[in-house]
Amino acid sequence: MKKKCTVCVTTQGKRGCLLNDMTLICPRCCAEIRNPACEGCSYYKESQKFALEKTHKPASKHFTMRIVPEVDDEINRALEMAEVGNLAGAEALIRSLMKENADLYSIHFAMGTIYAFKEQYDEAIACFDKSIAIFPYFVDSWFNRALTAHKKGDIVELVFSLHQVIEIGEDDNKTVQMAKQHLKVFDGLSRIENGLPLDDFIESLKIFNAAFKLMQDKQWTKAIANFKTVISMNPKSPQAFSNMGLCYAYLKEDHQAMEAFNQAIVIDPSYEPAIINKNTFEKSIAENLSFSDTQSEIQVIEYGKSFPLKDKKKSLLNYIKEKLKRSSK
Repeated sequence: MKKKCTVCVTTQGKRGCLLNDMTLICPRCCAEIRNPACEGCSYYKESQKFALEKTHKPASKHFTMRIVPEVDDEINRALEMAEVGNLAGAEALIRSLMKENADLYSIHFAMGTIYAFKEQYDEAIACFDKSIAIFPYFVDSWFNRALTAHKKGDIVELVFSLHQVIEIGEDDNKTVQMAKQHLKVFDGLSRIENGLPLDDFIESLKIFNAAFKLMQDKQWTKAIANFKTVISMNPKSPQAFSNMGLCYAYLKEDHQAMEAFNQAIVIDPSYEPAIINKNTFEKSIAENLSFSDTQSEIQVIEYGKSFPLKDKKKSLLNYIKEKLKRSSK
């Protein structure tokens, strides 16, 4: 019987993972949790080599795409409708245009924008991804994808998309300059709030997310190993300590659980999940109950911090319209 990946528990495990006691994980999870602690692993070595080669690759392919100025004019009209609050009318117009123009990247870009204004963020990102699949070098789709990921609270995809804007765009491009400015702000916030440069924080976040999945699947020991890796990268993470305390509590390792909860509170005395979980844990011990009997009261939290963006809906919409007009000339 083929063994499942010990991280996602859905795909076949194919690679022995140093971070998970050499249990088998799938290639996708390998890529997601890979970090400097993987030094010595052949897959990590190959990924570093690929990253180095990528920085020396000559830029960009040439794409032959159909451009229809009259359709882009209609897209601008739809966005003007959205600007005055007629999102239903804007969506209806874009959908009618899409019937015969689904091969245009600008159609999917506009549809994604309308979804974003409707706060349907998953649908918005799916549309931006379609736009990017047609024209990978359209920086505006990457940028709006970043803004949408931010609205979702997906810091990993936010930072990834902003990096793509910078990688494929020209230095004097307004969108590239905005992406650089946002990353600079986020890096400053990360250094203040986490004590880590942004890219290091993102790497620790990927590992935290993998640990969080293991925790949801009740794979407590494996989750603890990943939380320890997060803590080695970011010792100021109350989230990692608090969640690790939960794992120890479920394993009935009382001393380690209490130590982890206490450490989370030392880092942030106002960190409510750790305070609540510690109190719940102490109550279960006092009443001679299994910690799992009180699970409805357990507070878990994800890792990402809130990184504010200054863009307002109207200014973003005007910016999009300006870009579309420029691309149709």
